[in-house]
Amino acid sequence: MVRTIDGSSLDGLMLDAQSARPLYLQLYDGLREMILSGAIPGGMRIPSSRVLSQSLGVSRFTVVTALDQLVAEGYLRSARGSGTYVETVPRRQSTNTHASPEDENAIPDRFEKRLSRRGQALTWRTSLTLNDGSQQLHMATPDHRLFPVDIWSRLTKEVYAQGDFRIVNYREILRPSLLEEQIARHIAVSRGIRCEPEDVVTTLGAHHAVTLLAELLLDPGDTVAFEEPGMAAIRSIFQSAACRIEPMHVDASGPDPHTVTSRDVKLAFVTAAKQQPMTIAMPMKRKLEMLHWAADRDTLIIEDDLGSEFRYRGGPIPPLKALDRSGQVIYIGAFSMTLLQSLRVGYMIMPRALAEKCRRLIQVRYRALPQFTEQIVGRFIEDGHYARHLHRMRRIYARRQNRLLQILRSDFADIFEPPEFASGFYNLCYYRDQSVDEDAILIRCRHNNLGVEQLSYYYANRASPRKALLVGFAASSEEEIDIAAKALKRCLAAG
Repeated sequence: MVRTIDGSSLDGLMLDAQSARPLYLQLYDGLREMILSGAIPGGMRIPSSRVLSQSLGVSRFTVVTALDQLVAEGYLRSARGSGTYVETVPRRQSTNTHASPEDENAIPDRFEKRLSRRGQALTWRTSLTLNDGSQQLHMATPDHRLFPVDIWSRLTKEVYAQGDFRIVNYREILRPSLLEEQIARHIAVSRGIRCEPEDVVTTLGAHHAVTLLAELLLDPGDTVAFEEPGMAAIRSIFQSAACRIEPMHVDASGPDPHTVTSRDVKLAFVTAAKQQPMTIAMPMKRKLEMLHWAADRDTLIIEDDLGSEFRYRGGPIPPLKALDRSGQVIYIGAFSMTLLQSLRVGYMIMPRALAEKCRRLIQVRYRALPQFTEQIVGRFIEDGHYARHLHRMRRIYARRQNRLLQILRSDFADIFEPPEFASGFYNLCYYRDQSVDEDAILIRCRHNNLGVEQLSYYYANRASPRKALLVGFAASSEEEIDIAAKALKRCLAAG
């Protein structure tokens, strides 16, 4: 005998006429939950829509709409002439059957075990450094308050008003964009790199560029020469690609290719204009050695030109790419440090045949990059706003670094060795007392909202031969630097 659900079985249904969620969806949610939990067993007959509407105090339309959705999803079945029945479905099981309420780590541990080797390589660090502009003395953040919002807003309105179908649809990969054309012109003047727009590939930033190159050029087991110390986040990209990382040790001239023992090196990653984190500008002799070394092994060099725009003394130093005559160097740049980090716009300059392959990879993996944003950045460069913005930022950041250096050399003379004037966004400060507990210092700095970083983070084994702190100045005004320096002094003096 088929049993029909009586009114008391539906007492758990809570319908709220004042809720923003429509009543039919509330009824659908409630019945679905009762079926999945087993509160309404399979085979039970659902009362007629008229009876349900009366017992629940809602319209028949609400009931019919909810029941029709449950039938469509297989929770109910409708038998012509005999009514609507509950289907027998597996009862929903708890995903945390082995964890007690007190065991808050049970679920995270469960998913930690499911991570692939690639996932583990990419998520090894729980970062304590924020990039939201809220921390003072941050070593890797520009001052977004200097961004020319009015000019950017006007260009945005103009680009949207044009309604160009070419930037609404997916990107035409074989034709350079306005931004790629402007990058080719700008980079020839600013960095001495001669290239055509067809040699430029726009990306979602520098990290995205390296990820694309790893996918395009590397197989598991390939050897990558990487700076030691070097950028940990970039190193993890190559590690996640199951590559063998060969250290390229950094000396007073930057990364030294002769410290790489293997001859079978497919890629080498270097920061030549300002070695990250040691702030060393690679001299000409070392650049030529690097190019000869790469040509001898048929190794491609990835040159990340991070921080090259912010050199405060003397003229610009030409990158490796400007000296490259054999197509050995793939040059990476980005606008995250010069405009806004959230724009996620970067670029690569590479041999044209490789650029075409890279565009095809982007088309397959990402379909399209944000062409509206690219168009706005292209206009920003084309109209001369970018060059003026960079000039203004250099002047302001130079004053801020001078102020920080004045404080470090006077108030911190007993804590740090005298730091040198550096390009980029931070100064490298070596502790006089090499027995300090740098982890404890870093935690205290975070609690005081300071975005400094320890040098050991950049070493593959997380241990630097000499302990040092990277103290930023670009994102903080001179007044903020004064206040933050006092907080830093307290963190260092706390023991």
